[in-house]
This record gives sequence, C-alpha cells and structure tokens, in this order.
Amino acid sequence: MHREIEDREIIERYVRNQLSAEERRAFEEHFFGCEECFEKLQATERFTAGIRDAGSRGLLEESPSTEVGPARTWRGWMFPALAASSCAAVLLAVAAGWALLYQVPKLRNQLDQASAEVRTQGEAIAALQKQVASSAQAETNVPLVTLQATRDAQAPPNDATLSSDTRHLTLWIELPSSASGSFLLEISALGGRPIQTLENLKRNAYGALVVSLPAEMLQSGIYTVRLSRQEPSPVTLVAEYRLRIRKP
Repeated sequence: MHREIEDREIIERYVRNQLSAEERRAFEEHFFGCEECFEKLQATERFTAGIRDAGSRGLLEESPSTEVGPARTWRGWMFPALAASSCAAVLLAVAAGWALLYQVPKLRNQLDQASAEVRTQGEAIAALQKQVASSAQAETNVPLVTLQATRDAQAPPNDATLSSDTRHLTLWIELPSSASGSFLLEISALGGRPIQTLENLKRNAYGALVVSLPAEMLQSGIYTVRLSRQEPSPVTLVAEYRLRIRKP
C-alpha cells in the first residue's frame, strides 16, 4: 500500500483534490490508521499552505522549472522539506547524546563531591559534640604540679605523670607577695618549639597562678615554662621552670 501511495503520488493528489471519490475514500480509510502517512499528509498540507501564501504575496518568481509536470514539482518541494525535518531530528538526537555522555556524568561527580563534603562536615560536628560532652563531664584525680623555680641546670625538673585517661594537667605557680599586675606564661618544648602561650594571668586568692593545660597537647619529654610580668610594662622575666611529662 505504501509503495502504491508513493508511486501514484496519492498524498500530493489528495492535497490538490485530484483524486477520484473512490480513491479519496480509500486513502482516508488508510491514513486515519497509519501514523506515517498521516504525518506525511500534514507536512504536505502545511507546505502547500506556505507555497500558496508565498504566491499570494508575490514572493515566488516564475522560472523554466514551472514547465515541469505538476506532480514532479510537488515531489521536488516535498522531499527537501522532509530532509530538513530529518536533519532537525538528527541534531536533537546528537544534543541529547551529548547531554547523556558529558553533562550527566559531570553533574553526578558534582553531586558525589557535595555528598562527600556533607559527610566530612557531619563527622567533624560529631567529633566536636563528643569533645564537648567529654569536657562537660567531671574529672577526678586531676594531676597537679607545683612548679619550683631553680637556676641550677643540673637540678631535676618538676615531674608530672599523666595516665591514658587524663584530660588535663594543672600547674600551680607560687608568686612572691611583692609581685603584682598581670602575667604572661610561655610553654615550649625542648629546642624552643612553642606549645602554649597564656596572657593576662591574675593571682588567685592564695597569691598563686593556677593554669589547666589539655593533656593531649603534652607528650612525654621536658618542657620549659617561662613566667613574665606583662603589666605594668615592660615585660620582664619573673621565673623559669623545667617540667618533665611522663606518659605510658
């Protein structure tokens, strides 16, 4: 049936009302159930309407080609139009393929990176929450070291033994009654590497300075603790201590 429709140019003749009543009825019964022929018929009707409109506006010029048979003229116009539609469909398919091959993997990678960042942030928040909960708990048997200053390099250092579950080390520093103002405490490892600096320290009711240090920042070894008067200026050294940390 399709070969006969094409050979006899049924669609072009139908649009131009050149079919007999029997041929017209038979073709209508066919294209109402055939999607391919129905689409070709619609395309031909749209093309015909465009040609008629262009002719009424005087946009079409006569040429020697008008002497060719009317059937061949219609087919010469129709096939380029169908070719243009096919090219458009190919371009759409290429665009869809490009999106699937390049854009979708790119978006998936971005989603994976965002998910990884969210997981990392969640782990960091959980660690902070655990640390806060741990610090909020009461701690018993907190190690306390009373620092004794000495100018003898051979004198033994002040010792502090920290167990595996110790979270803080408390330093008690006695001050002479004449010392006043605010103080600066500098803690450094062997070789001068700074560990901790505490500023604007004040004496307590017992006339001493009390400092609590996180145990996790102190490893086994010998540390130097320098105490200076910060205010009134200038900064002047008050005492220097040696502290030895022992961990299991």
